Amino acid sequence: MTRWVILRTSGGQTLPLMRSLLEAKFDVWSPARPIRRTLKAKTPTGTRLIDTEVPILPTFVFASEADLPKLGDIADDLASGRGCLHPAFSIFRYGGRIPVVGDAEVRGLREEEERTIAVLQAMRDAESYAEAEKIRIAAMQTETARRRATNELQRAQRLALRSTRRTFDPGTAVEVADMPAMVGVAGVVEASDGIHAWVRFGSHSWKIEGWRVSPSDSDTLAV
Repeated sequence: MTRWVILRTSGGQTLPLMRSLLEAKFDVWSPARPIRRTLKAKTPTGTRLIDTEVPILPTFVFASEADLPKLGDIADDLASGRGCLHPAFSIFRYGGRIPVVGDAEVRGLREEEERTIAVLQAMRDAESYAEAEKIRIAAMQTETARRRATNELQRAQRLALRSTRRTFDPGTAVEVADMPAMVGVAGVVEASDGIHAWVRFGSHSWKIEGWRVSPSDSDTLAV
């Protein structure tokens, strides 16, 4: 299983950074979705279609933890103004630490990327514009229904979780679910009452619903 660190760059450089690092043999990835754009052109219709890609998660590029030392050297060169062949980026840190993300945390992004690629390929293979539009509309309707069902399931799961009381001993290292800024970062319980837990991340304490909190096996602790 690959463990990922997060590189941050400007929105417009998300995919160029990924491609540049891939060419340099780094193990990096950023979810992208293919789109078709209409451009003005000297054609009988006055337009032409082009296929391109846009990032699903602008400014974020995931890089293998194994490449972190070399990427750190490149980021240091960029920060010091020594220049680099790659677009500018920094390594994401939180609470003085570098969060590490597992494959499970990015699975949904990979599935979304694969789905959009399949839809565009079906549109390319369509024999007519009308057929391509039919595929596009059907894909949108299917995705809307899927997201609605997913949201309803998540809502039901959260209601069930909120009804469960959870207590933690002070000093317990924990992680927080459904808080992207806390991915891979462990906090320390200061107190809990079954419904809420007061968790310290670095120098700040947060009151968090108890169902979101679980014991951590991460070695990345916010201090």
